[in-house]
Order: sequence, then structure tokens, then C-alpha cells
Amino acid sequence: MNVAVVGIGRIGLPVAAAIASKGHHVLGCDINAALVERINRAENPIPDEAGLDAVLKQVISDGTFRATTATAEAVSKSQVVLFAVRVDIDSEGRADLQYLFAAAEEAARGLQPGTLCIFDTTLPIGTTRRELAPRLEATGKKLGVDFHVAFSPERLLMGRVIEDLTKYPKVVGGVDAQAGPKAAAFYREVFGGDVLQLASAEAAELSKLAEGAYRDLNIALANELAMIADVHGIDVTEVIAAANSQPYSHIHVPGTGVGGHCIPVYPRFLMQGEGPSALPALGRRVNDAMPGYVVRRAADLVGGLSGKRVLIMGLTFRPDVAVTSHTNAVALLREFTNAGAIVRGHDALLSEEGVRELGFEPAAALTGYDVAVVHSNHRSYATLDWAAIAPLIVDARNALDRKAVQAAGVRYLGVGRPATA
Repeated sequence: MNVAVVGIGRIGLPVAAAIASKGHHVLGCDINAALVERINRAENPIPDEAGLDAVLKQVISDGTFRATTATAEAVSKSQVVLFAVRVDIDSEGRADLQYLFAAAEEAARGLQPGTLCIFDTTLPIGTTRRELAPRLEATGKKLGVDFHVAFSPERLLMGRVIEDLTKYPKVVGGVDAQAGPKAAAFYREVFGGDVLQLASAEAAELSKLAEGAYRDLNIALANELAMIADVHGIDVTEVIAAANSQPYSHIHVPGTGVGGHCIPVYPRFLMQGEGPSALPALGRRVNDAMPGYVVRRAADLVGGLSGKRVLIMGLTFRPDVAVTSHTNAVALLREFTNAGAIVRGHDALLSEEGVRELGFEPAAALTGYDVAVVHSNHRSYATLDWAAIAPLIVDARNALDRKAVQAAGVRYLGVGRPATA
């Protein structure tokens, strides 16, 4: 089978390589010419994506995968086209669809009779039918006759995309009558896992937004429980562990909010659409307020932050993955700076330029601070000398070993956990 994958970034590239590894011929399309050249040299642009390096080298060597900037030409040679173009939110919190629209318009020029187009990117409800299908029809081809359109949201975790492709059922929903069954058959053939075929593209779109909103609201609940625990001097971690010993309770871990491409974004897609969205909006408010709350707690412990030297460590949105999209480290920087602190940033996965791009002045050394915040606890931080870094360590995700920090003679502050003496 010939497949085109439009958008070969953090999700699209490992998906394309995985399909090619099954013996299918895949063309990966991207507007970034430098990225395309690098991939065609079998150079992995995502080194923290497990398994990708070996798979990419193999499929380039075998000739089953090639990258290109010529999207329309690639589509013209393909029976199936997957769109994996990232959709973020704009300054008003609404879906920024411009790049996906441009990709669809370019792909439309290459559509051949019978082509199956599958949109893999999470979208507001109705976008596939109302916005994307018409763009594919713009060259005169007719949906449901000349080509078919389905929506199938990615359900993958960055860093383990290839593993997750067969770990969870694939969800599909068609715009035209034939698209759903065709998309389901495609995924069964290339990945061999379970497929859940829903009644429509809209149902599939909502299913992915439901996943994201549930997780965001769950974390918001954990964060409010943490704040309640602080009022009463209770350790929220043991409270959550006790509650989760009942099989119907699945409370997440509190922290300084929610980052990444997904969870902080998808509730806003619900907030911009038709229907009620009071709960997604509430979850966003609670989680967005957490950096300020944690900074105020730290300020209380050190007698104010004016002139204090603060180090924020682990600037990526989660540990051991070099992605900074919507990272709460930026909000922590803002809150500490507004409180008068002198802030430096450090991340084991980022270059000094990458640290500066987030607005931080890079730390010259990991010593001599008044407060250190561990935002993303990278594995490389496991052997740090806490006593040399700062007299107060703030655990922004309750991820550290509190006893180890205490044993170093350093005060520990978690989220919803009493500060140690």
C-alpha cells in the first residue's frame, strides 16, 4: 500500500516510520526542507522518541520511507493520506487551524480517485466535516464519490509513540458513509490492533476531547484537594492513595498545572464550540492558577521573594522529553519574577539557546540559590547535591523522594504536602 503522511513532526514521523516498517511504501510530507533532508539522511530529529532511531534507519535503508516537501505529488501517488499537522491554540484560546487548512488545500491538488484521507490531529467538533472536507473538494472532486474522509485521533504519548500505536484501540469515524469502514480496515491492516468505529467523525472528535477534558478536570480536582490539604496541614499524597484504593477512584497527581500539546489545549476546543463547557472552563482556571499558588507558598516559607535567587529546573512540560509546549515553567518564571525574585533556568535536555527561548536566563551553575523548584524531574537529576543547590527545594509535581531531600539537610515543599522543618 502507498501512504502519504502530511506533517512529520513529533507524532507524524514515528507514525510514518512505523507504517513503513510493516512493508508499506510511505512518503512523509513537510514544509520544512531542512527537516526533510535530515530525515532522508536517516538522521533522527527526535532522539528522545523510543525506538524511532532504529526504525527510521531501517525504513530509509529499505527504501520504504522517504520524506519530501512536494505534498501534492506525494498524495497523487498514495491510496491513503494521513494528516498529522499539529493544531495549537491562538492568543484568544481558540484552535489555530491555519497550517492544517494549508496542508489540506495543498493535498487536494493531488487527490486521486478513491483516495482515503484520515485526519489524525485532535480538532474541535465538526471541523473535519465543515472545514476540512470542503477544502479537499475545492479542486472539483466530490466527497464520497471521488475520495473519502475520516477522523481518527492520535492516542499516543510523546516518547513512546511507536509502542502506543498498538497499545490502545484506534478510534475512527467517517464523514461519508464509506470512510469509516475504510479507515477501520486500514488501521487493522497496518497495525493489527483493535479498532473502534464510531458513527461519525463528530463522535470520534468528541471522544478525544472527552479524554483530554477528563484528565484536565481530574488534575484540577487533585490540585484543589492539595490546597485543602495545605489548609489543614495534611499530606495530600496519602489522602489520594487512600481514595484510590477504592476501584472507582482514579485521582491524578497535583502539581503546578498542566502542560504539553494536549491536555491544556483540548478543553479549550470544547469551550469554543456548541454546547455547555462550564466544567472544562473551570478545570482550566484551577490548573492555570497553580503556578501562582505554589510561588506564594514558597514566598511564605522564605519571608518574601524580593531579591531572592530562584532556580527553576526541568523546563520541559514533562520529564525526559524535550518538548516545551505550554510548559508551566514559563508561568513559574512569570510569578517568581513578579514577586521580585532573580530567576535562572536549567534543563538537562535543552541547550542554553533553548532555555533562553523560554524567557529564562540560563543558570551558570546549580549552586548558591535561595529556592530551587524542580518542575520536571528528569532522570539526570537523581544524583544532584540538594544541599549545594538551595536550602529550600520546591517539588512542583510531588515527584521527588522527600526523605532523600530531608536527609541532605534541606527543606522540602511539595504541592499539598506540609513543608519539612
